[in-house]
Amino acid sequence: MSIHVVRLGGNNISKPEIIQSFLSIVTKAEYKHIVVISASERIQHVLISALDLLSVSSKKHAEVIADLHQEAKQIVQLYRFTKLNSFEDSLSELQPLLQGIEYTGDYSLSLKDHVLSYAEILTAALLQDILIHHSQTSDFILPHQLGLIASNEYGNASIHKEASSKKIKSHNWGKLSFVPGSFGITKAGKIARLGERAADYSAAAIASILQVEQLELWEISKSFKTADDTIIRDAKYIENLTYAEASELAYFQHSSIHPRIVEPLTEQHIPIKIYELYQGKKQLKTTINSSNINKNKTIKSVAHSDDIAIFKLNGPGVGFKPGILSIVTSAFAKHQINIRSVITAQTSINIIINKSEAVKAEAISQQLELPSVSQAEVVSNISLIAIVGHGMQTNHGISAQLFSAVAKHKINVLISGSGASDLVSYLVVDEQDKIKAIQEIHKIFFNN
Repeated sequence: MSIHVVRLGGNNISKPEIIQSFLSIVTKAEYKHIVVISASERIQHVLISALDLLSVSSKKHAEVIADLHQEAKQIVQLYRFTKLNSFEDSLSELQPLLQGIEYTGDYSLSLKDHVLSYAEILTAALLQDILIHHSQTSDFILPHQLGLIASNEYGNASIHKEASSKKIKSHNWGKLSFVPGSFGITKAGKIARLGERAADYSAAAIASILQVEQLELWEISKSFKTADDTIIRDAKYIENLTYAEASELAYFQHSSIHPRIVEPLTEQHIPIKIYELYQGKKQLKTTINSSNINKNKTIKSVAHSDDIAIFKLNGPGVGFKPGILSIVTSAFAKHQINIRSVITAQTSINIIINKSEAVKAEAISQQLELPSVSQAEVVSNISLIAIVGHGMQTNHGISAQLFSAVAKHKINVLISGSGASDLVSYLVVDEQDKIKAIQEIHKIFFNN
């Protein structure tokens, strides 16, 4: 019996119509399903908040457990049942971890990863309970039981495929198996997370190790379209993407997949197929692989991100002074601040970072000795808009079209540039100009 590896979005446990379609598909299938589950955002939020609140004695571990019970109760009420054996078993394993943080007032990076792994574990356990209520049996397999080996880079670990292969290949898979995603186990036996909401990456590694025909993503919360459909109502699904195009769009948070999903798949050219579930069937929306380049359709999408800020180092000659960028980037790396892009000029170094990390970045910079820098400032009310597609630099006129779209409507561009590859060009604009800019850019590239 063949195996299909699927990543199912954890938020779908709150959507009975989706779960009903899921049940219909897996019960009728003549092959095995390995379903890697991402976290319910609501359960994940409870755990993220709990870490800091417990460590400063603003909350008791019993209150966190009660909050998780409440989240589960609200979900299962949609299915009209109350028995939660699998969920309760997982919750009982989490409780001593929360209790330890409450008593010590502190936690390590490895303990943080261990606690946050329960966002996926509890979501998968809850889904198993829902299926049991519908008389569907399934196996529940934790990544460390499966032997999914990860590096010890807590919070942003990588999967070691070779070290993981033997045990995963020899596992006796049942007809339906649930695997919580987003984390693995280090060689020292500790839980290590693969990044934020990285179940896609987990699923891709398992798909690669088992050499399946394709990796399937079912009901991702944000599909690949020519633009954000809350801004462009008639935005179309993108039927085909290359690995690189999909990664770029994920990086700009254009779709709810993890940017590292393609890493384990590229060598074997395993395609990713994205499905929506409807009335007991799965409908293919987008195919991602290594050979979908269409030279007649250079631009695939207009993406954007509001979660950015510019950290600016200003001063006469900062672009010529050696070592400034090295000092800043080293300090940011030490404090786990992600640098998304760097653009330099003679009088300014512009570092694009996540908006949520802007305050921390500014505080760190004040502790550094930065020669030639007369002013360090953060600009945060901005949006990053990108056009993504192969052939950006070889198709003449694209940049002219991009700039004419915003210039015609007097939209001020704060920063512009091409990415490090032939895949992306971007603009940084004032946040209030974002919607108009996206609409005009989309009109130029897609309305003909």
